[in-house]
Amino acid sequence: MKTDILDTTPADRTERIARLNDRARHGLDRSSRIVVTSGLHAELAGDKPADAIFAQARLIGAMRHCTFQADSPERDFASFEVDGIKVLMKIDLYDPGLVKIALTGSFC
Repeated sequence: MKTDILDTTPADRTERIARLNDRARHGLDRSSRIVVTSGLHAELAGDKPADAIFAQARLIGAMRHCTFQADSPERDFASFEVDGIKVLMKIDLYDPGLVKIALTGSFC
């Protein structure tokens, strides 16, 4: 029988969310998207298109191997460096249906 996340203890929910965040961060969740600010991308990339591709690869590699502080039990926030540049990473749930509910106040 499938257990609903709402029927679990807070510690179990936190660990489940952490595992889902790990899957997204490691590129194993096909529905997740990684968004990089244009400022960070410009800071990491050089003048040539190939430099931009390699910059993205270094960033993704660092993101996949970053460590988390104890105050991030859901493994949804980390700070690390890429090429000497401090990067802040945050994982958030984005569900267009939930956004619609929040904006309109209805489930329609």
